[in-house]
Amino acid sequence: MKNILPLVLAVLWFGISAFAQPNVVVVLVDDHAFEAISAYDTYLKDYAKTPAIDRLANEGMRFDNFVCANSICSPSRASILTGQYSHKNGVTGLGGGINDDSPQYPELLKEVGYQTFLVGKWHLKSLPKGYDKYMVVKGQGSYFDPTFNGSEGTWKRKGYSTDIYTDIAMDWLKGRDREKPFLLSLQFKAPHHEYGHAARYDDLLADVEIPEAPTLYDDPRESNSNMKKEFMKRTKFHMLYTTALKKGGANYYERHLNDEAPNEMWPHDPGSEKDKIRVAYQHMMHKYIRCLTGNDDNLKRVLDYLDVEGLTEDTIVIYTSDQGYWLGQNGFYDKRLILETSMRMPFIIRYPKLIEAGTVNDDLCINVDIAPTLLELAGAEIPKAMQGRSMVPLLKEDWVDDWRKSQFYTYWGASKHYGIRTDRYTYVKVTDHPPELFDRRVDPEQMKNVIGEVSYREVTKILEKELQKQISETDISLDELPGA
Repeated sequence: MKNILPLVLAVLWFGISAFAQPNVVVVLVDDHAFEAISAYDTYLKDYAKTPAIDRLANEGMRFDNFVCANSICSPSRASILTGQYSHKNGVTGLGGGINDDSPQYPELLKEVGYQTFLVGKWHLKSLPKGYDKYMVVKGQGSYFDPTFNGSEGTWKRKGYSTDIYTDIAMDWLKGRDREKPFLLSLQFKAPHHEYGHAARYDDLLADVEIPEAPTLYDDPRESNSNMKKEFMKRTKFHMLYTTALKKGGANYYERHLNDEAPNEMWPHDPGSEKDKIRVAYQHMMHKYIRCLTGNDDNLKRVLDYLDVEGLTEDTIVIYTSDQGYWLGQNGFYDKRLILETSMRMPFIIRYPKLIEAGTVNDDLCINVDIAPTLLELAGAEIPKAMQGRSMVPLLKEDWVDDWRKSQFYTYWGASKHYGIRTDRYTYVKVTDHPPELFDRRVDPEQMKNVIGEVSYREVTKILEKELQKQISETDISLDELPGA
């Protein structure tokens, strides 16, 4: 009886048996577009090959309508941790700090018995909470020879960052307390611009032409979208065209024209604008794919370890990015706008005890849903302050009648805007300009703003009502909205 009592008390305290608590591995990467994951079966699947990530999808669930609520690094990371939108957790732009009173899921996992570890990119002003140990890089960190700071002091390591982050994670896994469930947060810098990659990938896809995005050569300056035009005026994130050059910025072509081998600019006619866009795109994609291949190879190391240790069945593994990334759409690179490739992020989760292998989800999910999902899976209480919803019913493939009908989005940077994305439409309010509407069913590349067209007047009224509903439900005041 004396031997049984502690276990009974543990069950009462945690709400579930300690043996039922799954381990959690969250691999959070930077700027990995879903199009560049072969599990998503896009036009890049034969070029951006990701067998380890594909394995997760084949053995778990792939989400096809998963988005971030603010497509920029620090805000998205804050939303993932807190389950809150940017206006609630206090991180609306790069380098912000999470509010002290915002919940963070690692803290709550630790409270129910988890040992926790974080390594890699952090990119928040506030320090990590809820981790027994953490070692993070400053800001973006370096692709090579990174320096770490954290609970263990300062470490300097020689080599390629993605490899080193994983080395440190593997060392922690091997030395962990095997009597407790664990949370490992492994956070890669890759494939963030400048797409640094290990030398072993120097010849990957050498002399192979990568398929082009359908809208690569379209000029956003001629668009009827003021959101795109404002973005062109205020940023440098285009292959060739941008008025931001007047302020010292540089488009992709100019920034990388003199890159050295093995990534030198492809032969081209410098007098042809189209040819400069073509070669800038090829240059970007070769570096980008070489970079993300390092992510996949290092994920394989983690998955192989779980297999060898007999932990696969008992471990939740997530591969996701902090946002999407333009791979030449409209001639853009980077992210930030409410447009598809910017806000849609890959989200793949495997948990064999719960999730049927090879399943796909099309529900409208948001990065604020990650924290409550992990808490429910771990048997922890979900704080009322979290604004996201647990996706556990979706993981079970249960029908949820009242799941959200739209995804709320805000962006406070260049081309300030906010809006909603439904299963068909993207409706957006742009500062100092009329609203914009994109019908993705007839215009999947979001080339034409159809606001004001007679056939969309009723739809616009419905979307405006839904937007106001989201404003109310997310508890954001008019003064807090971007551009207010």
